[in-house]
Amino acid sequence: MSGPIREDARCRALLLELSRYLDGELTSARCREIQQHIKSCTCCATMAVRLRETMDACRAANEQQLPGDVRERAHARIKAQLRG
Repeated sequence: MSGPIREDARCRALLLELSRYLDGELTSARCREIQQHIKSCTCCATMAVRLRETMDACRAANEQQLPGDVRERAHARIKAQLRG
């Protein structure tokens, strides 16, 4: 029974660092450890894929501009809120 408990702890530790791993913010040694775990753990591998897809979608959405009329209405509402 000690095997699954240790694996659960490894998964929790990985999930806490997953976004930093995907952003390349961890040491190369820690990245290798995470890569090894992901190769052997379907659940964490799925989480990594889904988080990368989400991060990519957020980055792509950030590159799009709102239509001019939407921006103008938003600015007008913000100004009205600040006055009122």
